[in-house]
Amino acid sequence: MLYPPDYYTDQDPDFRVAEIIREKAIAECREEIPHSLYVEVADLETEEADRDDSEAPKNGKKKRIKRDQLWIRAFIVVESESQKGICVGTGGSKIKAIRVAAQKELGKIFPYRVQLDLRVKARPRWRREDNILKRLLR
Repeated sequence: MLYPPDYYTDQDPDFRVAEIIREKAIAECREEIPHSLYVEVADLETEEADRDDSEAPKNGKKKRIKRDQLWIRAFIVVESESQKGICVGTGGSKIKAIRVAAQKELGKIFPYRVQLDLRVKARPRWRREDNILKRLLR
């Protein structure tokens, strides 16, 4: 075995998050910019929920148990300003669809409530930068 049986993957969380977001972005943007984008995960941060289960439910209503949260800030990086507009969509419709779909899938993978802050930025000629390509090919 290459890794212990309780591990279901050998990929680090940053890579998995980036790939899920990239998949959703490619699916949403279709033919317009399928391979001229990559995802850069800036932050992955967990926040523990405040749990006070000692209180009895008030008014006979069940008390909602708060879950720990995973905050993710990521950037969809494209090659030109016009591609930024394509990824964002009219009134932010495409970026919202990408965020909602990615957040839903990430919620299935991580044992946390996922909060995804997703932004788009342009980086001209990024496909010619060796340091970025090496990082993407890890």
